[in-house]
Amino acid sequence: MRVQILWYDYETSGRDIAADRPVQVGWQVTDPGMEPHDDSQSLLVRLPDDVLPSPGAMLVHQILPEVHQHDGISEAELANHLDELMEPKTVVAGYNSRAFDDRFTQHIFYRSLRDPYAWQYADGRARFDLYPVVLSYFVLAPQAIRWPEDQDGRPRFKLDRIGPLNQLDRDLRRAHDASADVAVTARLARQLAHYDADFFSSCLKQIDKHFVTDQIRADGRGEGLLEVTPYAGWEQGFTRDLWIPFRLSERSNDYVAFDLRNEPETVMNGLIALVESMERSAVDLKRQAGELGLYTVRINSQPMLFRRAALETEVKARLQAFGRDEIIQNRHLDVWHHIQDSPAFKQLYQLALAVLREEPQSMPDDVDFALYTGGFLSAADKDLLAGLPLMNPDALGQIDPVFDDPRYGELLFRYRARNFSHSLSQAEWRRWQKTRREKLTGVGSLKTSVKRIENELLELSQRGDLEPHQTELLQRFTVWLDHQPPV
Repeated sequence: MRVQILWYDYETSGRDIAADRPVQVGWQVTDPGMEPHDDSQSLLVRLPDDVLPSPGAMLVHQILPEVHQHDGISEAELANHLDELMEPKTVVAGYNSRAFDDRFTQHIFYRSLRDPYAWQYADGRARFDLYPVVLSYFVLAPQAIRWPEDQDGRPRFKLDRIGPLNQLDRDLRRAHDASADVAVTARLARQLAHYDADFFSSCLKQIDKHFVTDQIRADGRGEGLLEVTPYAGWEQGFTRDLWIPFRLSERSNDYVAFDLRNEPETVMNGLIALVESMERSAVDLKRQAGELGLYTVRINSQPMLFRRAALETEVKARLQAFGRDEIIQNRHLDVWHHIQDSPAFKQLYQLALAVLREEPQSMPDDVDFALYTGGFLSAADKDLLAGLPLMNPDALGQIDPVFDDPRYGELLFRYRARNFSHSLSQAEWRRWQKTRREKLTGVGSLKTSVKRIENELLELSQRGDLEPHQTELLQRFTVWLDHQPPV
């Protein structure tokens, strides 16, 4: 039984999950019924001296660098704070958090000498993203809230549009303040749950990969499953009708799914043609497989899956307007079921494995960008890392741990340089200044360079749609940048 939900949100120095950093974190703790334990709160976070903020990001959150650099906590302190908030049996939740905030958190813990992933699952913890749930309500229970639209009449799912339209931002600060955003997110979740508690519960259960697996296995020879996903797009009503026959491999979290809109013979022939031209990259193969209607469903990524047979008549009518033809889809499903008992099924499995293969990624030169290419921590490295964040900063410089993972020796050095520069020896200081200079001059990656920031400033200043307060923010940003130490 999970005891609390931690709603959280970052305002960041930019959108790159590895190159950029949070400049503000907001959070609010609620009980499982979304009733708050306390008001939402926030903290500013200062950037290390090898990272410059994006002026475009600053225009969104309106936190000047002089403010977060003067009043903010260090990333090491942020990691400690997150550790305290993400206590056992906590659901860590946000809005579009799986694609954005959670990936920043993984990198924060990675750079701060912690297991990047344990906060997501260990000791009864879990992750929950409200965004796909909101999308599911739009498709299956649209009366729950009012939906903002763009000029073309298409729905908009941005929090800063949904909140005001549904009066969820009352008594709060402006949008894109982290504490306000988490409060709106928690209020939105509470309103959805109050509208239809059973449906909200069915969405929440899908954070559990075992529940998702059971759904897929229970439907092995059934009527198929409806997936609600932003990747399907407005043109398809954000839905796909899927047949999900098998797992990519015994230990994989990925299941193979076939879109029931597509005629099975066409899919088979298309897969054969793809496999015969395997010189394509894995990215190209997956894109073309998607065009054929072949996808993967990742059971540990909170997919929104629902029984097709349980769809209400009103929902079916709405989806029909997006070209959903249930009669044709059921005919295709019957063909797939027939293939399931034939030798062609084994061929189908081999074709899917070939097309959906993961292409090994090379290790980046810069360890900051190597989180997703270096594998998982060994048990020995976990034991080594467990005590490091608790050590006196000066003592960290007196040890020389031998890690199984070659990334962590450099990460330990950078952790000290960014958070406890006073603990560096003269030789270490010179080494860090060399690393910092390479980053800010764009050696190896332009993502962190001064030149990129200057170019972005120039582009923004030439825009003709800036409000006076935005122009002032850019001017103050420029003054701050001009006063930074030379590279």
